[in-house]
Amino acid sequence: MKRHNNSGFTLIEILVSLSIVTIVTGLLYGTFRSTINTAEAVEKETDTYRIARIVFYQITKDVSMFYQTAPATSVTGLTPVFGTMQLVGENKTRFIEESNYPDDTLAFMSLSVPPVLQGFSVASQAEISYALTEESLIRNTKFMDKSVKDEVGESALGLNIRYYDDTKKEWIDDWDPRVTRGIPLAMEITLILKGDSPKQVKTFRTTVGIPLAGSL
Repeated sequence: MKRHNNSGFTLIEILVSLSIVTIVTGLLYGTFRSTINTAEAVEKETDTYRIARIVFYQITKDVSMFYQTAPATSVTGLTPVFGTMQLVGENKTRFIEESNYPDDTLAFMSLSVPPVLQGFSVASQAEISYALTEESLIRNTKFMDKSVKDEVGESALGLNIRYYDDTKKEWIDDWDPRVTRGIPLAMEITLILKGDSPKQVKTFRTTVGIPLAGSL
């Protein structure tokens, strides 16, 4: 009598093997997907902090080079007083997606001039202003007949600037040289950026001293 050698797999064994492979593949894909999501979240978080650092660095650099010059027409439309071009800060609010956000503007003279204004000395004075567009913070540099706009903060929802009045020893929400004489001793800057979700925002805050104010 011949004996048969059953060396193959039965149907049940094949089905069990496929089930195990499917489960393992699903677990691996879930782990892989989770890793990718975590990496993307970390990248977005890092990008948000990078934008905040760039904005604070640029404003701090410009303010550190604050300069008072002869009377000139400000980009804000305010007439300079006391014989010099004064720092001007306006306190405003805007409405985005059922939420209110600060929409402050800032304008002053500075010795900080971007490289694109070629042909002028680094020490040339220029009028610097900061203002929000729909979703960006724009730095505008005006020198004579030249004007250069740079986006320094993308995904910006709000900008709030408070000014320290050394005379009154208090923080105020705007700085109007027609009302407040001199320049503020420091500025508190709050930047609101978009977060990971439409309703999530990231808030950053820093304080910038104005060197020239300490000598007045």
